[in-house]
Amino acid sequence: MKKILLILILYFLSISFSLADEPVKFRVAYLSLLPQLPIVVSYENDHLNYNHIDVELIQFKSFTSVEAAIRVGAIHAASIPVPIILSIASSRYECNVCQIKVIGATHIGGSSMISSSDGDINILRGKMIGIPGLDSIESFSLMNIMASKGMKLGIDYKAIGITFETAVSDLKNERLNALYLPEPWGSIAEKEAGVHSIEKQLFDINSPTTMLVLSKKMLTKHPDAMNEWINSIVRACHFIENDITKTNAMQVAIIQKKYFKISKEIVIQSLTQRKGKIRFKPSLPEMDAIKSIMEQATAIKWIMKSVAFDQLFDTKLFEKAMQDIQPPQNPI
Repeated sequence: MKKILLILILYFLSISFSLADEPVKFRVAYLSLLPQLPIVVSYENDHLNYNHIDVELIQFKSFTSVEAAIRVGAIHAASIPVPIILSIASSRYECNVCQIKVIGATHIGGSSMISSSDGDINILRGKMIGIPGLDSIESFSLMNIMASKGMKLGIDYKAIGITFETAVSDLKNERLNALYLPEPWGSIAEKEAGVHSIEKQLFDINSPTTMLVLSKKMLTKHPDAMNEWINSIVRACHFIENDITKTNAMQVAIIQKKYFKISKEIVIQSLTQRKGKIRFKPSLPEMDAIKSIMEQATAIKWIMKSVAFDQLFDTKLFEKAMQDIQPPQNPI
């Protein structure tokens, strides 16, 4: 009997050790947009070398669909605009499975304003402008900029949420007069529709407005796995910046082709010309900027409930990765 009991104990111990060593399944969302490059570069460079994590990349067509996937717990991580994060956080009591934490940011800027007519921003008075959605950071930025010029949404200009895939054709067919979208869509429109950039300095964003969010459950239960992925993401940001500087973004243009399917020429043009003032800079959330967006969302009655800011952020692992992982000093 003792021998049988010992065999059973050893058997169950072996199962426990096996489960403990099993890599954590980790589903990460991405869109085919250049600001999302760190996610795919991280995967391409490191996914075969992970010890604690098994990453699966899942492609989405819009931030709205990413939001829906987060709300039902279908994905564990994504880089999404602050207005969407605030919307999810404000409905926390109705959505138990979508508890998220903001951990940091991988880029600043990255959206361009282009128009079918040449001139300054005043040519957009009375015009129709395509944006990713009324809950996008482009929508909030556009409202602020147009208000500074004395123009009100719905009265002096119109903004409409569009799909990325139809943006350029809508501009060509004059269903839209301008676009304010994440890259590469501004660069694609410039190439295919012969449009013009509008006052780039007006749309210069100096703080991160799109954030990395992680499942609270993943952070709590699998800190080693999350640390491994976060380190990879920070390294990816440095890799992209180094590649832009040293090889005119050639390696990144090749890597993205498998995931984004954007022409290498467009990617190189957008990154080397810093369209939308894009910078792949690992950053921590800037609370004043986020609270300003919250105030704006509340003022337009887009968010009707409060957000528990003290429960929304967990930046410890990202901050440590920023300190431990420095940009490369030598050429690629």
